Amino acid sequence: MENDRKSQIIKAAVKRFDRHGLGKTTLDEIARDLRIGKATIYHYFKSKEDLFYRSNEWETEQFIEEIKAIFDNNEIPLKERFNAYFKCKETIPQKYKMLYELFLLLMTDDSFEKEKGILKTMFGKEEVIIEMVLTPVYRKIAEKINPALPGMLVMTSWGWLFGTKLKGITICEGEIYSKELLECLITNFLPDLSQSQQ
Repeated sequence: MENDRKSQIIKAAVKRFDRHGLGKTTLDEIARDLRIGKATIYHYFKSKEDLFYRSNEWETEQFIEEIKAIFDNNEIPLKERFNAYFKCKETIPQKYKMLYELFLLLMTDDSFEKEKGILKTMFGKEEVIIEMVLTPVYRKIAEKINPALPGMLVMTSWGWLFGTKLKGITICEGEIYSKELLECLITNFLPDLSQSQQ
């Protein structure tokens, strides 16, 4: 009964936090949604912030459970499970709004427009360089370069960089070196070019 009540409070809080965020959600509203007194919420959670963090944890756990279910489904091939995994990620903004908002808080800040412009210009220049490097290679195999490929490779390389920063909070062991990254990019993004590499 105790765990059921706590779970009900968290689920109701997630709905409120999804719609209104932390600042505009009150414990009174959550209590009213459940037809309980605010004191009952305080029995399980020290504060609104405590409930907010626990709600974030709960939503993260739900997301992890969904991913586990996808990969535990041995009735479909592994490639299709990965496809389902990526499709699941695409639903995060709608399905796991608190998780998505948490990423946005960590990754963006609209008050830095000039800095964003600088980065956008830099990314564009990087794309031009990547395109200049890849165009001759594609000519050798008589194909036209996909216009999205340079940008994808630039963003992947930045993702790799930030991934190494996140390594400290993951359970991954070992280092990823640029040579390994290059081999991974060629194998996964440029499979037709792997024979043309010198």
